[in-house]
Amino acid sequence: MTLSESLAQRKSSRLLQSFRAVGLIVDEIPIVTYRMGNETFLLASIKKAFVIYNCAKLTPVMVSPQLSCKKISAIEAYSRKSLTFTACGRVIFVWKRLHQVGVLKRHKGDIQQLLVIGTLLFSLDDANSIRIWDVNTLEHIEELEFGRLFTPSVMMHPATYLNKILVGSHEGTLELWNVRTKKRVYRFSGWDSQSVCCITQSPAVDVVAIGLADGRVMIHNLQYDQLLMEFKQESKATAIAFQSDASASIPIMVSGSFNGDIAVWNLQRQRLETILPRAHDGSITSLVFLPNESLLISSGTDNALKVWIFDSQGQARLLKSRQGHKAPPKRIRYYGNNTMASIRDGADGTCCQILSAGQDRSFRVFHTVREQQSQELSQGPILKKAKKLHVPVEELKLSPIIQFAAMETRERDWANLVTCHQTEIAAYVWRFEHRAIGKKILRQYDPSHHVHIGSQEHHWRLQTQATSCTISSCGHFAIIGSLGGALFKYNMQSSERRGSYPTAATPKPTLSASLAHITSTQESQEDTSIVHQHQGVVTGVAVDATNNLVMSAGMDGKLKFWDFFKHLFIDEIDLGIPISQLELHRDSNLIAIASDDHILRLYDASTRKLVRRFRGHTHCIKDMSFSNDARWLLSCSADASMRVWDIPTGKCIDWVRFQQPVTGLTISSTSEFIATTHVGQLGIYLWANRTFFADVFIDMEPSTPTLLDLPTPTQEAEEASILLENVDILDMDNLDGAPCETLLLTSKPVLNTSPLGSNLITLSTAPKALWQSLFHLELIKKRNKPIEPPKAPEKAPFFLPSIRKDASSAAFVPAAPKKSLDSTSMEGWTNDVDQNDSGWAGWNSETASTDKETISGQQEEGFSSTSRILKSSKLISSRCKLAVLLEDSACDAHKVLAYLQALSASSVDVELSTLCLGEFDADGKELLSKFLDFLQEMLATHQHFQLLQVYLNRFLKIYEQIFINDEALLKQVVHVGMLQQKQWSHLQEQLQHTLCLVKYLSKIQM
Repeated sequence: MTLSESLAQRKSSRLLQSFRAVGLIVDEIPIVTYRMGNETFLLASIKKAFVIYNCAKLTPVMVSPQLSCKKISAIEAYSRKSLTFTACGRVIFVWKRLHQVGVLKRHKGDIQQLLVIGTLLFSLDDANSIRIWDVNTLEHIEELEFGRLFTPSVMMHPATYLNKILVGSHEGTLELWNVRTKKRVYRFSGWDSQSVCCITQSPAVDVVAIGLADGRVMIHNLQYDQLLMEFKQESKATAIAFQSDASASIPIMVSGSFNGDIAVWNLQRQRLETILPRAHDGSITSLVFLPNESLLISSGTDNALKVWIFDSQGQARLLKSRQGHKAPPKRIRYYGNNTMASIRDGADGTCCQILSAGQDRSFRVFHTVREQQSQELSQGPILKKAKKLHVPVEELKLSPIIQFAAMETRERDWANLVTCHQTEIAAYVWRFEHRAIGKKILRQYDPSHHVHIGSQEHHWRLQTQATSCTISSCGHFAIIGSLGGALFKYNMQSSERRGSYPTAATPKPTLSASLAHITSTQESQEDTSIVHQHQGVVTGVAVDATNNLVMSAGMDGKLKFWDFFKHLFIDEIDLGIPISQLELHRDSNLIAIASDDHILRLYDASTRKLVRRFRGHTHCIKDMSFSNDARWLLSCSADASMRVWDIPTGKCIDWVRFQQPVTGLTISSTSEFIATTHVGQLGIYLWANRTFFADVFIDMEPSTPTLLDLPTPTQEAEEASILLENVDILDMDNLDGAPCETLLLTSKPVLNTSPLGSNLITLSTAPKALWQSLFHLELIKKRNKPIEPPKAPEKAPFFLPSIRKDASSAAFVPAAPKKSLDSTSMEGWTNDVDQNDSGWAGWNSETASTDKETISGQQEEGFSSTSRILKSSKLISSRCKLAVLLEDSACDAHKVLAYLQALSASSVDVELSTLCLGEFDADGKELLSKFLDFLQEMLATHQHFQLLQVYLNRFLKIYEQIFINDEALLKQVVHVGMLQQKQWSHLQEQLQHTLCLVKYLSKIQM
């Protein structure tokens, strides 16, 4: 098996195809911002891939394929050539947009930082060395080595310091190096042996800000080695940024800390202006001010990007953000379309929402198409309370959710979500329409009545802790399973108690308030239904589609059935093994039971009989989900495997394994996508159902699992990102004479367009609009014809001498250049400074050379404008480039075709029209003959069939009269026509044969 085939297997299985991931925003690697045109972009890494955001809306515009090596440790961008550099371990991968074009391998240690200055790339590793690469050629240029007493931690380029970089160390000292001479220019003593964490250039030349591990921020003048200002924050300074907005009334510097605070410093008064407490729920890794704007972008280890806007007084507020889970999610479910009657069209956006409960105490909704609509459900004004109490927001949030249920039937009327939490006795309701928690709480006691800890009343309250939940299909009632084994019923609108299962689990006064079948609860003075209560935790509860039956499962190994309205016990099934989960498919009334013996059992709720038993999992089952039509049951276990069971046949039809165990899974209402969550992963990963898009033939059960890699946030890049074919190794010598280990890859895969067989016809890959426009060129010209005739160009003033290059444009003669300064007079001017080496900021030599060539070209091409008659008596006709290619004996037909394909439709028409000027043009007729030979040669290759037909059609239209009057050319046209007819007849025969087979196999009457 080839490597490319193994890569393809890791992207898809028999039924699943890697699609994308949602909820992954940014990791702990510092971000990089750069400008292209008028837009500012942000480059961020996400584990083994990188993503590019548009800073205007924080929307992802590009996401790279995943790397097969270690996670990314550093990133950098070179916007002039759309290059991205990603460091993984000791290797640097070079990307041209989303295509990998190079690999740099010379480091002896893991790379910690990348820095682009001009056209040079600097890479810092943990082996105390910095390597320098040429961005254009990817050649290794220099290596800077440091001694054992100096361990580099960060590097930066001071503005206007030619060929210099400033390097900070873990020992607290700094060194200024000349990269051209490979010598240390100056050594800064540092401060109390504190590690240098970050260095940032200030708007003032020679002044930088240095962040230390003890929280101090030093404003230092490099030229005089003088400390200008010193600031102190509580924890390690991890990022620093200066505001460059000229409209700001005060100079501002911001610093990020390890505990997530952002400090805003007033440089004019040298004091703390304000602080943004807990701006991120983790260490801040990057702070970047957009150029000439009052917008600050911050990133942290909490999987969040935030944009802050500053007013003229230095006060900041959150403008926009993009956030995901800070801790891995454990339970997910697609929202809406819970029954067949409520299923909407697959194009409806409501089918693309996933509810996710994470270990970070948050409850979020993710939109799988429009990530702008992803957000966290509000838990009330806890941010205001946290600021008032001076505590982290997480301490005021509810404990992590262990189970939740949703029903969209009455979502516009009242709360339609209910959640159970780890350490909360009560269950909580949420309103999805408002994306916020409800005002009511589902509990069995009045919290205003205090009881003594250890009393019988306190013990009963603990037994009512919510462990499982469901909502009836009508949306009016919630059923809550408890720690003690009872089920409690609540009204979703009022949150009032409406009884229990069994009835003896609640006091009589509460039960008598039930609105349904009150008399059924008062038939006996002594209620003995408590014996039917679960003897342990209720792990799952469900209500059928008609609100007649309630099903519950518990750790006692029993599946119980209850009457929904009468609250009476109906039946039970004793498995004898603890049940960990219950899942109901309401339309088919099928119940899936996961037990501790790792077996899935399927019961019919109507008959209470076992219909299927699925064996195969070797560890505890973590989650399961039905497909929309109840044909499939998906299950995942702690052994990192996921299986797809076909219910009608009772067979396993797909078996996949991941690197991390699956903690939750759900399938969309249209069965189009499957979503999974994994241990230690912050994102939700989507897999496309291949049977939804194509026919998949399943012949037998899989004997071994298929290893799948997790998808990236978006699959905008091509799957085959690592180009293993057509690889060229460029052997170069570095400064020391050793060969450079730079691996250059082609930027795009080579597309093989040759026919698979000699008798097959291959169409061109040219755009359809290109060759269709040639057919309708006259109509296009008629449509584009101007309403008014074009105006003649204005004449130049009489005092401006001009030369006429053609009939419509004029080129002005440049003035004679003044005598330049003698080069000897400038000797010694640069003796004390470094020369402007290639790759460093300075005057653009490419532009200068272009300007010189343009001026000299204008002088050489100038000719007398006093006469428009050529001095030569022989007529010289300017031929097009197509004529030059046809006359070149060394140029083959493929080069001619490639040239024509690169032209627009109107340009092709011009090229063909200028081949021959008329009957009197003997040279032109020879070119027509050569073009016919070109068509004949290309038609014989069976390639670019439709494109050649267009060229032939246009060619015959233009020179029809010449062919009729010239016998030799007419013979060639007839020969080309016979060859074309032969090929078309063959193609028509093949098409007819295919149509007949299709009609026969599909049993269509002919």
